[in-house]
Amino acid sequence: MPENTDARPALGRRDRKRLETRNALAAVALELFAERGFDAVTVNDIADRADVDPSTFYRHFGSKEAVIFSESVDGEGRLSDAVRAQPAERPLLETMRVAGMDLAAMLMVDMGNERRRAQLVASSPSVRAQGLAVREALIDDVALAIAERMAVDPARDGRPYLLAAAWILAANWYRRYVVQTGDEPSSAEEAVDHIMDLLEGFVAVFGERSSSPARRSARPPSSSKASSTSRSAGR
Repeated sequence: MPENTDARPALGRRDRKRLETRNALAAVALELFAERGFDAVTVNDIADRADVDPSTFYRHFGSKEAVIFSESVDGEGRLSDAVRAQPAERPLLETMRVAGMDLAAMLMVDMGNERRRAQLVASSPSVRAQGLAVREALIDDVALAIAERMAVDPARDGRPYLLAAAWILAANWYRRYVVQTGDEPSSAEEAVDHIMDLLEGFVAVFGERSSSPARRSARPPSSSKASSTSRSAGR
């Protein structure tokens, strides 16, 4: 894995306070969801319980769905913008790593809140369905940014979508791993490194398979060869 030489500034006081407020709001919201059910809780209910104005909630979460699917809802737009902001000469995987570093604070989780989220998603089919829709929107958004970097049409080339999906799912798997094992990263930047190691390992495995002789021989014949075979069979 290449060493990333970009500076990694520590989380500042303002960002730490913002993260504390965000986690406190999430704890209140998740408590209400558990008490009343997700559909029965409004943003005003969350604000009342937290003793804040609804505008304070909206400064941290765009919707109540964002409390549960924060990494996906918050990432949409921001992650693709971070990809587009990288220098054109930077290799794609390193672009994704640095873009992840730009949004690294999003990966720092409150373990209690994450466990409540996991329980809520596991207990509610409707919440799980919402989660899939939110994640798919994020993947589509990031795939467009990757396609622009690759200069390909994402409607005809599946690689940007597959790479975006692998990236988002690697982040999702790592968050689940942290919640289940308690093996927390020492920093958000370390979390990004773990996620990118997963992604790069995934890409390397499929790169090896696609270049192997067995895989090459298993590819379908070209159209010209197929048509020639067809003509011969018809004689």
